[in-house]
Amino acid sequence: MSATEHDAVVTRVDGNYAWLDVQDDSGCASCSQSDTCGKRAKREPQRVRNDIGARVGQRVILSVPQGAVLKATLWTYMLPLALVLVGAASGLTLAGDPGAVAGAVAGFVAALGVLRWVEPQFRAGREPLVAMRIKEVVVQLHRNAQV
Repeated sequence: MSATEHDAVVTRVDGNYAWLDVQDDSGCASCSQSDTCGKRAKREPQRVRNDIGARVGQRVILSVPQGAVLKATLWTYMLPLALVLVGAASGLTLAGDPGAVAGAVAGFVAALGVLRWVEPQFRAGREPLVAMRIKEVVVQLHRNAQV
C-alpha cells in the first residue's frame, strides 16, 4: 500500500512523543501569491509517537497511509451528520418540530458515543495513522573524486 510522505525535523522530544516541523515545499514557485498561499503557510509543529527514538535535530520522514485521511474524515464528519439527520427525521415524524430538534441532538450524542467506542479499536489497529522513520543522509560523490 502506498503512502504520502513528508520530510520533517525533530524540534523537541517529550517522553514517548516527538514534535516535528513538517516541511512541505510542494506549492508552485511561479505563483504571484506564493507568500500568502495556503501551501506555503507556516505549519504548526506536529506531535507524533516517537517509536524510533528520534533525537532533536534529526531529519525524519513522516508517512501517512493512502486513504487514512479520507477514512478518518468519513468517520468524524459523515457519521455525526448522518445520525443527526436520521434523528431529526425520526423526531419530526414522531413529534413535529420539537421532536426534530430533540432527535437531532440525540443523533449527535449517539454519534459521539459511537466515535468514543470505535477510537480504541482504531488505535489498536494494525497500521498507525502516521509512521515515522529516520531519513538517511546519502552523499553521492563524483565518480572521479579521490577519497
